[in-house]
Amino acid sequence: MKTQTTQTKPTSTWDTMVHAPFKKVVKFDLICMGLGIVMGMGIGAFLVTGV
Repeated sequence: MKTQTTQTKPTSTWDTMVHAPFKKVVKFDLICMGLGIVMGMGIGAFLVTGV
């Protein structure tokens, strides 16, 4: 069972983002890191060959 500490404050978009399922967050994070690495390699290769 999961126990969550709830505080009395208005629910905002940040609050709903924080309470997202952890697996989805990790999956999204890995996808973003993968895209960042690919884009970084592409930009690096372009700078090396273009200069």
